[in-house]
Formats: sequence, structure tokens, C-alpha cells
Amino acid sequence: MKKLFIHHPLFRLLSPLFSGTLVYLLILLINNNIGQLEEAFLGQELYVCIGLAYLIQEYARLSLLGFARLKKPSSFPMKLLLHLISSIALCIGLVSLAMFLYFTEVLGYTPNGRELFIFNIIFVVVTMIYLILYLSHQFLYKINTERLAMETANKQEVEADFLKFKRGINPDLLFESLESLLVLMKKRPDAAEAQSDYFSSVYRYILSKKNRELVPIGEELNVLNEFLGLFAYLPYRKIQLKGTGPNKVWVVPGSVLAIVERIIRTTIASEDQKLLLELGEDADSIKIKYRPEERLLQGFRMEDLADVARNYEFYSDRPLKILEEAPYRTIEIPKLNWNESSHIGG
Repeated sequence: MKKLFIHHPLFRLLSPLFSGTLVYLLILLINNNIGQLEEAFLGQELYVCIGLAYLIQEYARLSLLGFARLKKPSSFPMKLLLHLISSIALCIGLVSLAMFLYFTEVLGYTPNGRELFIFNIIFVVVTMIYLILYLSHQFLYKINTERLAMETANKQEVEADFLKFKRGINPDLLFESLESLLVLMKKRPDAAEAQSDYFSSVYRYILSKKNRELVPIGEELNVLNEFLGLFAYLPYRKIQLKGTGPNKVWVVPGSVLAIVERIIRTTIASEDQKLLLELGEDADSIKIKYRPEERLLQGFRMEDLADVARNYEFYSDRPLKILEEAPYRTIEIPKLNWNESSHIGG
């Protein structure tokens, strides 16, 4: 769509044949010499008209390329006006020069003003057609580009909404919890009731956080305890939480849960051993430190926390970091204060 068809070699070869023939017919019609078609259609004048059509159309094509690269004037109407005036002036100059040379060198006399006027008017119209083709192509390309960009943006928005909905629902945790609950209901009804309490607390928070952009760290850690209680009923490594975390700090809701869940899911499951998570802080960040024992086919990667990192980029200049200091891994979450963003939801 971007490349205009007038630059195609086949169009450049065939178009002047038709336009030159049309010019020849128009001149005969204007001069009331249409009867000459029966005598000699393939006459010398026809070849002259076709040759002039090649000359004018190639000039018009090159002028389009030249003005497309012209940086000044920057205003499109001014550039169009300059293109129009210069194209008409050069077209008149080329046609007048070519016809003067043809009449004086071949026919042996000087052309009169009427003959030059007819040729110039017809070939100026041909040049104008080229400009109209160019303008219509540009506007059509612009409209189609805007529509494609709008469709792409709409598609990305739908995909982002779907991913956001999927992350909010957390289908893996949902179905694992329900499956575990179905098993416990038959064997250990008391444990099933406890798990359902953890499940309802966690999902109440997950579903309600969509209306809040930031939450206090204490609220997130309270839900984290419920979250770890829910995972205690699932076949993963059990977590022991050490430390209370900072005070008067805000976090993106669900971010700590997402990080801890990723740690749990990438750690080798064991019924005998627990995984110790240490909560700490420094001046700029909240720290989650642990000793990794990763699964072979599903290790911990920064890409798995891309959504969390993207959310923090909106609120802070400090990125989410993962530090590897054997034998420990530390995940640093930027601290967010109340005045660090004006987008905090209630």
C-alpha cells in the first residue's frame, strides 16, 4: 500500500502509450482533423505525442519523489502549493521547448501560440492527474494506517484486558484450590472448612483489589499469611515467613502475592522441608530473601514477574530487582510513598 503504483515499471512503460494516444486524438478533435485517422493513424504526430507523454510522466514521477523528500516547507498545504506551481511551470517549459524544437527542426516552421497553448493545456492536465493520484494515495494510506493503528490498539487493549482478568482470577490457583477442597471434603471436613476460609479471604482480596491501585504493605502482608495458609493444603513446598516488613509503605496490590506464588511454584516440592522467606527493607526497597531450590523444568525468571515490574515502573523510577548472592536470592520491591503518585485509588 505504501508504494504508489505509478512507480511500477509496467505502468511507466504502458501508461504513456495510452495517454499519448489520447492526447493525439484530443488534438485532432480540437483541430477538426479527426478525418485523418482514416488516412494515417500511426503518423509522425502520434509518436511525438507518445514521446512527450513519456517525458512529462517521468518528470511528474520524479517530482513526486523529490517533493516527498523535501523537508521545507514543513507545512503540507505550502509544500503542495509549491509542488503544484513548480510542476505546472516546468511542464509548460518542457512542452514548449519540445514542440518548438519539433516544429522548427522537423516541420521547418515556428509553431504559433494556439498550437503551443493546446499542447501545454493537455499536458498540464496529465501532470495534474499525477498529482491527484499522489494526493489520493497519500490520504488513503493515511486513513488506512490510522484505521490499522486503531484496530491494533483495540486488539492490544482487548488482549491486555483479558490478561488482566486472567491474572486477577489466577485460574491455576483457583482450580488447584477447588480440586484440593473436593478431596478434603470427603476425608477431612474440618480441614476443608479451614481451607475454604483461606480461599475466600484470598479471593476476596484478589477480586477487590481491581478498584485500588495501591494498598498499605500491612494489608498485603495480612493477606499473604492467608495466602500461605491456602498453599499449605496444596502439593508445594511449605513456606515459613520471617520478619514483619516495613511500616507506612505502599505497594501495588497483589504484587507481593505474585512474587511469593512464583517462588513457591518454582521451588522443588517437599513434605519434610520448609522454605524460609525473610522480609526486610532498606531505605528504598522491600526485600524478600530466600535460599532457592528450583525445579529443573520451571525455574525462577525475571520474565515471570514482567507484569509486576511494569506496574512499579508506573509509580516509581526504581525498578524491581532480583539479586543473586549465592546461596541466597533477594527480590527488591521499590518502596512507594503516598506522595509518590497521584493515582492512588481508595
